[in-house]
Formats: sequence, structure tokens, C-alpha cells
Amino acid sequence: MIIDFRVRAPFRGYENNFLFTHLDRVEQDTLTRVDSKVSPSAKNFSLPALLEEAAAAGVTRMVVPVRRNHGNFNRELAELVEEYPDRFVGLAGINIANLEEAREEIGRYVLEGPLSGIVLEPGQDATPWFANAPWALPLYAFCEEAGVPVVFTFGGIMTKSLRYYDPLLIDDIAAAFPRLKIALCHGGWPHVTACCQIALNRGNVWLAPDIYMVRSPGMADYIMAANHLLRERIIFASAYPILPLDKAVEAYRTCGLSEASLPYVMGKNAAAFLGLEMGDAAAR
Repeated sequence: MIIDFRVRAPFRGYENNFLFTHLDRVEQDTLTRVDSKVSPSAKNFSLPALLEEAAAAGVTRMVVPVRRNHGNFNRELAELVEEYPDRFVGLAGINIANLEEAREEIGRYVLEGPLSGIVLEPGQDATPWFANAPWALPLYAFCEEAGVPVVFTFGGIMTKSLRYYDPLLIDDIAAAFPRLKIALCHGGWPHVTACCQIALNRGNVWLAPDIYMVRSPGMADYIMAANHLLRERIIFASAYPILPLDKAVEAYRTCGLSEASLPYVMGKNAAAFLGLEMGDAAAR
């Protein structure tokens, strides 16, 4: 079973997204990582082609986040998951600035709807914010109590300042809300070692390095962590359409992960974070 933890799927929520409207730049960036062009499903913005690509790559489930700063497409994402419940897992984009609205959307789309968690992007929102801001804490408390996993886009290059990806921001949250499941897409890169320490010290933090586990500075630390101290806390993700699914799977399988750690990284850890039943997910 392979669960891809970060797939920007070609559905309405991403039709005007930079990653699809500027594929030439994405492709140039991809060439530096896996010597591969973007996949036809991305070039044609084709959901059926993506499903075929996933099947060919052995990807069982794809986790799709909504980027709230690009529009409110939670309803469309819910429709996608309802149409393909055995292929897609959805993460709702939340307006962090309005706590009442945030709770309402979590209730509608996660607690009473088909989505499995929420995604927050403090360093990429139109007005960036620090993840441990006091005004955000009530939302984390609400999610902890309701059992809603929180995924942060945390790390990478798309931010106005690296200070928004200070690992101590996540450490503060993980310590204050020890029952809150937290995952970091982009794995906190470039703060690799510090984020690995936080994931080790706080049992409620997972790391999904996605493209930063492929030919990036610091990737050796992710691999070392996955093979030893953090075998149950590192999660595979392609960051599609940046990487084609088959190239991402191949990159992870050949990067140095041990045979013992591969099943955890490629599927078990994502299933544990999302609360998926392994047997059910594998059967699908």
C-alpha cells in the first residue's frame, strides 16, 4: 500500500494554481531533481489521467489539500472525495483568521463531512503568520478535542521569510497540545535536524519531506531518521505535479530507505496519521 500524502489534484480547486498554469517553470525545477518531465496528467489537467498514473505507480490513496489563500474550494474537494472515496483523502483549507468560521467549516467538511483533516499554510497565506500565534491556539485546542489532524505546509522555498518556518513554532504547539496530530508537509526543510528532533521528542509530530527527500540538502538526515529513530514518523509524498507519481515512488524506493522502513514511510505512517484502517486501505 502506498499513500501519497501531498497531491495537488487536477480538479476545480487547482485549475488556476501556479503549479498548473506555469508548468514550464515546474518542469525546469523538476529536472534538477529526478531528470523527468512533468506527467501528461498535469500537462492536460486531467483527473482520469492522474488516476491511471496513480494505478501504474502503485499509489493506493492520494491526499489532496485545499490551498485556502487561492480560494475556498472545500465544497469541491468534498465532492471529489465523495466521488472517489477509495482514491482520494481530502484536507480542508481553513480561514485561520476567523475562529467561528474555522470551527463551522471543520464541522461541516471534516466532523460531519468526507474530509479527514485540515491544512494550514502560515508562511504562504496572503498575510503570513506565526504558527504559535496566541490567537491561533483556540483552533488547535478545538482540533485536539475533536480529534482532527492538522497538516501544516511548513518548510520549503515559497515563503516571504524563513522565520515563518522556525521549528520552535511547531515545538510550542506540539508541547501545548500533546493529543493533536501534526504533520509538516515539506518536512520543515531546511531545518531538517531540528524538525527530526521535535518529531522524536513530541510523539504527535510527523514529517512529510516530499520533494526535499529527493536530491536536496539535508535529505540524508530524513533517510537516517526514517531508517532508525523516526521509522514510524516519516511520510512519503510526491508534491505532484512537481514530481510525477512514478518518479516520486522510484526516488523514495532508491534513496537509501531500508526494507524494514519502506512499508512505514510509503503507507503505514500516513494511515496512522489519518486514522485509516490498513486492511481497508490496502484492499481498496
